[in-house]
Amino acid sequence: MKNLKLFLAILLFSYSLLINAQYEEDSLPLTDTSLSNFSYALYPDNTFVKSTLQSISEIDNSTPNGLVNSILSESSLEWININNATKTDVLSAEKLSDLNKKKALNKNTNFVQLVQQINFTFNSESYKYIKYCLHNDKSAKLPFGFYLIVNRNNLWKRVNQFDDSNQTLINYSFTFFRFNFTKLNDIFSKNNKASPLMTDIINKTHSSQGFSLSRLEQELNEWNYNSSSEKHQYFIEKLNWE
Repeated sequence: MKNLKLFLAILLFSYSLLINAQYEEDSLPLTDTSLSNFSYALYPDNTFVKSTLQSISEIDNSTPNGLVNSILSESSLEWININNATKTDVLSAEKLSDLNKKKALNKNTNFVQLVQQINFTFNSESYKYIKYCLHNDKSAKLPFGFYLIVNRNNLWKRVNQFDDSNQTLINYSFTFFRFNFTKLNDIFSKNNKASPLMTDIINKTHSSQGFSLSRLEQELNEWNYNSSSEKHQYFIEKLNWE
């Protein structure tokens, strides 16, 4: 749980995305009743995004494109709260420092690459899970992150609070994140890649009734913290955080 909290804290002040690439979504019926209208897609290769907005007056969060562009460009607490699903009264010293560092970054050498989007309905609200890869001028390693966004009153908002009220979202988002995004897409689409490990997990998660997210979560729990496991080596997303 400690690692999960650290993981979530890092994500809340990491870089964001601008959803401007064209891709085809595939729908997937679920056996789990907590989520519905599930679909998924991979972005085209080399879908890179940089910051573009200069002021709050330019914000348009009526589309996912507008929200994530706004997140990438935010430079103040007021701006952050326009983007957040849950408002923040004050910024901690650490988060303020992170924001100042973010504002000072060279936008041409620090940007994101979109890799995956997962869409679903939870508690009658529309959500999007978006995974990205961060390109930066400090390291050749490419760490991954994600944003979870929700539609509220026809405006898209960043989910910035994780607690008991949305534990299901935490669990599923963490599960999506820990799987390598291409392997996860193969699991959804039942592409076994001629791999016994892939065939096994496809058989366990898919049935005539639909796909089981809870079974996918159980599979993750079997290997997530066992780095010597063959499944861990095959399915894990190599985060490369520094």
